[in-house]
Amino acid sequence: MDNQQQNNNLVNVNNQNNQVAKADIELLFSGDSYGLFVFKKTEKIVTAIYLLTGIMSDKEPMREKLRALATEMLSSALAMSERVWGEETYQKNLLAGISEISVLFGIAETAKMMSKMNHTIIARELKNLSDFLITSSSNYSSAKIAFPENMFDGNYTYIPEQTYQPKLPEVQNSISPVAPEISKGQNNIKDNTKAKAVESTPAKKIEEKNNNISKDSNRQEIIVAMLKGGAKLTIKDFAKNIKNCSDKTIQRELILMVSKGILKKEGERRWSKYFLA
Repeated sequence: MDNQQQNNNLVNVNNQNNQVAKADIELLFSGDSYGLFVFKKTEKIVTAIYLLTGIMSDKEPMREKLRALATEMLSSALAMSERVWGEETYQKNLLAGISEISVLFGIAETAKMMSKMNHTIIARELKNLSDFLITSSSNYSSAKIAFPENMFDGNYTYIPEQTYQPKLPEVQNSISPVAPEISKGQNNIKDNTKAKAVESTPAKKIEEKNNNISKDSNRQEIIVAMLKGGAKLTIKDFAKNIKNCSDKTIQRELILMVSKGILKKEGERRWSKYFLA
């Protein structure tokens, strides 16, 4: 009666140890269902190998060789829990062990060291695991996730601060800043402060100068009119309404108006947008 109770206690302890071991294994493969699946399949095959070799003679060299290979297979399957990117090395070790064990079991059956039925069963399971390892890595999760879940939180709406101030081109001092309230159609702006200089200039140069002032002022009027209402526009937007001049000319006009406080700018290069100050 006492012996029976001791045996029952021993069984209970072993069951508890097995449960702890299984819990530890699942914790080791936490978040890695693929690795855990491979390990559990390998564990069953290794158990079967130990059972089959248990009926072999203790003096049979193949017995210890098969058990050593089975132990190595289990170690390779367990090592998959440590991988980060890819399990190629561990897969190769498992496949190499499966191949050698399959050959040895074939010899064992031929040498009448195991039954044909036992050999058929273990050979089938070894092949199933081998086929799964070969085909699964490209179709299933083959590595633990290395990134934290929130690593790429946030969006891409960031706008860089303007840290570079472009050099302003030289401009004629005779051009007066245009107030935002200038009405459309007022093309000619006279600069009385330079009257004497104009009088001493040849007539042809006076005419060319006045034409330049008229064109520049008209561009500024168009720019101001397009930006009324809080619009933010690019150089390409202005070019649709300002004819007979290049994008570079429009850009110089905009930079000039920014320097005089008429406009403000945000962004850089082709992403630059201008709006009323």
